[in-house]
Amino acid sequence: METKSVQRRYDLDWLRVLAFSAVFLYHCSRFFDSDGWHIKNSTSSPLVDTLKSIFDLWGMPLIFMVSGAAIFFALRPGKAFRFLQDKVWRLLVPLALGILVLGPPQMYLTRLTHGQFQGSFLEYLPLYFRDWRLWNGDFQWTGVHLWYLAYLFLFTLVLLPLFAALKSRTGQRVTGFIARLSARPGVIFLWVLPGVLLIILGDPYGLMGPAPTEDVTRLFLFPFVIYGFLVFSDLRIQQAIIRQRWIALVLALVLILVSPVITGILEGDPSYPVYALGILLVGVLMWSCLLAVLGFGMRYLTANNRLLAYANEAVLPFYVLHQPVILIIGFFVISLPIPILAKYLMIVTLAFGITLSLYEFGIRRVNPVRRVFGLKPRKQATTTVELAAQPLS
Repeated sequence: METKSVQRRYDLDWLRVLAFSAVFLYHCSRFFDSDGWHIKNSTSSPLVDTLKSIFDLWGMPLIFMVSGAAIFFALRPGKAFRFLQDKVWRLLVPLALGILVLGPPQMYLTRLTHGQFQGSFLEYLPLYFRDWRLWNGDFQWTGVHLWYLAYLFLFTLVLLPLFAALKSRTGQRVTGFIARLSARPGVIFLWVLPGVLLIILGDPYGLMGPAPTEDVTRLFLFPFVIYGFLVFSDLRIQQAIIRQRWIALVLALVLILVSPVITGILEGDPSYPVYALGILLVGVLMWSCLLAVLGFGMRYLTANNRLLAYANEAVLPFYVLHQPVILIIGFFVISLPIPILAKYLMIVTLAFGITLSLYEFGIRRVNPVRRVFGLKPRKQATTTVELAAQPLS
């Protein structure tokens, strides 16, 4: 694909919107799974645990792949510094808002519901800003739920020389060579191997040794930014994914069905060869899910409409605001004597309505506030390239 093409990729817009809609529903369900979180319901749901484990496999990798695709479309030869300036505005400014404004109420509710603090929010506030420990402190350097913005900026900063090289004439020959190989049947599935090797050697899940912190584990998402860049660097790679989407879907479904067996093997103190085989199967499952989502998305999500245009612009502010709203609503809802499904639907409905209203009436129409949330001023015409440069892509 020629990098100078300015044709709008509505499939990427749809994937961006749908992926972050899934993140919203995912966070609304976190009250009811068996893992630790900010606020927990008194009982958990096995169904929520199952759905959570499936989304954990491909949800954030998909988002980082779409982000890599956006970098491909936004990065222009010789314009790396301007591109990086734009990323500061779109990523670090909303992240600072999350750290300084949205982080304190979330951590307050966490400490309050876990019995680690007693008192009012104003009494807690100095504690939040006083605890500057990089690991496990109350002050949230990655903005609690906004760690995606921090890591995307970090990945972009580190990978920018590579991406700039790939946009050059020599780099385009490299991506062309990768595209010719990937166009052959089945080769696109081999893309999983570098990531699997990285996980086997790094052991981010602590299966063969001490587990790293969650922040360190997130560093293993950086290959998906590269994959997203490469997939959309050449039409032949995209066509290969579209052609093999059904194979990817069937393979993903089969591996999902046998995933309890894989999990049992990995949790059973495996030998190193068994561990490597288990990680390979997990990697193939993850990559198959991603290929299926991308393949069907690129094949069918090609239409534009007013809903997509509105939702595409709202994604970043909605993402920034949604979790604090969810936690505040959930704090009151989970104590109600009603079934888990009723609580979940109540949280989803109220949180969606309140978050969307905050965007519509407090952000979308006010240019200074738009800039704080990573949006361009309304008076400026937004070009195709600028839209493609949005961070949640």
